[in-house]
Amino acid sequence: MDTEAFAQEMFKVDSSIRYIAIVNNEYRILASKHREGVTPLTSEETDRNFISIIPGIIIEAVEKLSPFLGPVAGITAHYQKALLMFYRLENLIVVMSFQPEQETPFYNRITEAFRRLSAQYLA
Repeated sequence: MDTEAFAQEMFKVDSSIRYIAIVNNEYRILASKHREGVTPLTSEETDRNFISIIPGIIIEAVEKLSPFLGPVAGITAHYQKALLMFYRLENLIVVMSFQPEQETPFYNRITEAFRRLSAQYLA
């Protein structure tokens, strides 16, 4: 396993990738890399604390529906300042952070409608 090479090759795939982390099933951080030249949005300590615990909790919670819906392909979390993507491999979880303006047409269209309709009907 070469987590460094994986991170470097993923950074080449898309210039909007800001950060890549890899954690194993025992919550041990195997990689935590920011793209060179990109200012981190969180401190190194915050990254470590988040990456060592939260991805496993998120993945495990979502996988509870796998017997009914099939295997999880990936999970996204949209923030104002970043888009996070979580991927599960057999014994690893990979987390990538992207620039917030990353194209997500379906999500953006649904979110816009949700905000508009929730303000109109649920406020």
